[in-house]
Amino acid sequence: MKVLRGLAFFLACTAYATEPDDFLDQLDTALTIAAFHDNLRLRLSGTIDLEGYHLQQPAPGLIDSRIDNLFNPRLTLFLDAQMGSHIYFFAQSLSVTKLHLLHRRIS
Repeated sequence: MKVLRGLAFFLACTAYATEPDDFLDQLDTALTIAAFHDNLRLRLSGTIDLEGYHLQQPAPGLIDSRIDNLFNPRLTLFLDAQMGSHIYFFAQSLSVTKLHLLHRRIS
């Protein structure tokens, strides 16, 4: 029964896979700029990472948490710029949430 449910879920996901791909392609095109007869090109891209943790025991090490479930989103943005065939520029920006760390003095 679980195999049948998994197969049905897989088929439902692939049936709608073309619509998000079209949206992401349009977004990629909108975030790419070319000027001066393609001598100057800029492209903005990025990633979104979502991490979740479930702790079965008290939080280990330096993590100061009184809850069992931790959520850690991360956004990374990239800017690529190229001018002509010899000049290239790359910049990266990372946005993370601060983890509450417990600073203990080891004796």
